[in-house]
Amino acid sequence: MALSRELVIDESMIKFKGRSSLKQYMPRKPIKRGYKVWILANKNGYCQKFDIYTGKAEDAEKQLGARVIKQMLNGLENKEHIVYFDNFFNSTELLEDLKKKLIHACGTVNPSRKTLPVFKPDRKFEVFSNPSRIVAFKWRDKLSVYLLSNFHSPFGTTEVNRKEKNGTTTKVRCPQALSDYNAIMNFVDKFDQNLNLYKINRKSKKCWHRIFLYFLDAAVVNAFVLYKELHSPKISMKEFRRSVSQGLVADLVIKNKRKAYSYGETVAKKQFKPFIPLEIRHNQSSHQPERDSRRRCAKCSTSKQQVRTNWICSVCRVPHCLGANKTCFQDFHTFE
Repeated sequence: MALSRELVIDESMIKFKGRSSLKQYMPRKPIKRGYKVWILANKNGYCQKFDIYTGKAEDAEKQLGARVIKQMLNGLENKEHIVYFDNFFNSTELLEDLKKKLIHACGTVNPSRKTLPVFKPDRKFEVFSNPSRIVAFKWRDKLSVYLLSNFHSPFGTTEVNRKEKNGTTTKVRCPQALSDYNAIMNFVDKFDQNLNLYKINRKSKKCWHRIFLYFLDAAVVNAFVLYKELHSPKISMKEFRRSVSQGLVADLVIKNKRKAYSYGETVAKKQFKPFIPLEIRHNQSSHQPERDSRRRCAKCSTSKQQVRTNWICSVCRVPHCLGANKTCFQDFHTFE
């Protein structure tokens, strides 16, 4: 699938509670324990690229967020893509580096980051721009939001709806960068939402089982997105998964089916009786009964009346009844 101009980089989680050195703990995520996966998604919730976080590398840079962004955007230089990410990744140095590669980027930022201007706590709206034209925004409605962008205008604003406590809505002005961020940042969330619909959720103590099932579901989600782009009418994820599963098992159906019998015709079941040569059966000196698992008697058990016994011949390995009123063991080793 061709890359859309707008892209989002965010993290996803593979649920796993077993023992693993790669397992991460994310207390603010719906899935708190598991494997962290970096996802590059487009506007349709299509996963373009992924990378499993395996811990700190030996030669890793100090800033993990910047390293992840550069790795995920490798090969997209000079194509003027617009990329959004959250404050875990964002920094002034990263946006300056992306701007040199003609990659537009925007995202929330931690106000305590170095090289950021000092924002005044009593101001509702502030804008700063450095010589590299990296614009920093602060906008406060109920809570303060901080953003960094390397392509938005510092003067661009728009109107958004704010819902009041009494249920009414009012128009308020906010930076265009914040409006674009809120409209686009849910691409990875859309991918996760489709992934969790009818997913293959099987418990396992083996970590690779969970990882395999996660990416199997991811492949189904990507196929579903492609199907919706190319076909109509639209179908639901449940219907798509059902059709995929039916298509996968279609070639496994046995072509040579058994002969169909007419109504009322009875078919006798095959009676299995073990074959032991007579010279072995009639050798009285070596046959001894011994206890074994409970099985059907080879002499007197039938399909209509099943008889089970715990006794088996030590030589023939055939189960037979043995008791005061049962002569199956003796009869088998005496008569033909």
